[in-house]
Amino acid sequence: MTRDRLTPLPIPSRKGRIAIVTGANSGIGFATARALSVAGADVILAVRNLERGRAALEQLRAEAPFGHHRVEQLDTSDLTSVRDFATRIGSGRVDILVNNAGIAADRTRQLSVDGNELVFATNYLGHFALTGLLLPNLVQSARPRVVCLGSLRANRGKLDFSDLQLDQGYSPQRAYANSKLAMVMFARELQRHSAAADWGLFAHAAHPGIADTPIFGNRRPARIGLWLAGAAGVAQSANDGAQAVVFCAASRQAVAGAYYGPITKLGVSGPVGRVALPNQARDTFDLNALWQASVKLTGVNYRT
Repeated sequence: MTRDRLTPLPIPSRKGRIAIVTGANSGIGFATARALSVAGADVILAVRNLERGRAALEQLRAEAPFGHHRVEQLDTSDLTSVRDFATRIGSGRVDILVNNAGIAADRTRQLSVDGNELVFATNYLGHFALTGLLLPNLVQSARPRVVCLGSLRANRGKLDFSDLQLDQGYSPQRAYANSKLAMVMFARELQRHSAAADWGLFAHAAHPGIADTPIFGNRRPARIGLWLAGAAGVAQSANDGAQAVVFCAASRQAVAGAYYGPITKLGVSGPVGRVALPNQARDTFDLNALWQASVKLTGVNYRT
């Protein structure tokens, strides 16, 4: 396991804040949940696997016993699960939403229960729906934050709106890159909608560089790549990789609509700073096209 190298970020007290972190049972999600809980936030761990979520919750409570933390079931690939989760959250205030849950792509194209390409559904569409369903909760906060997890691989993505879900030309690399590009684009367009509608919401995108997390499981090429990156001193621990996410979720210095990640060693590791957007995330036409396609695919319209 890659050791921590970075000094923990100094973040202001989040006491009394309510934070939701998807995919919070391990990796970047758990590291983010831990940092927010230690800062005083009450954290809801939104996880697909409740058993793993409960184990993460016990660890969180041991490190931050003063918080009111809990675990809730959420499968972002399943729009019914997303709606059920939002219903269980109820009508109360939410201050921070970290859209982190994600999967790697299989060699062959798989579909979600809703008939969407599985990686796109899990990594992006479920989070688009979740954010829209929780918008009435978020706007109750004095300074609501939404953080969307991108990736270095987002720079290799290219969304084709005639084949958004890769019915043609599927590859696992393309599916993952596109899903993460969509997350960065979502944060940008969410911020534009917030400003236009005066929601007061601050949307950010962040990526962890190359971080040693379980997302790629035991896939041999990924594990070898992580081992080589670690041996070269560039791979980050989950805690270090989560710093960009925590910065966006908690720092008053985070600029709305901006993209953050490591700023040294080609963006694979190091201290947090503002990083360049993928080209398509600069295209206002494509940002709007993705938003409209997402509304159609999820059935979620953003209303406060």
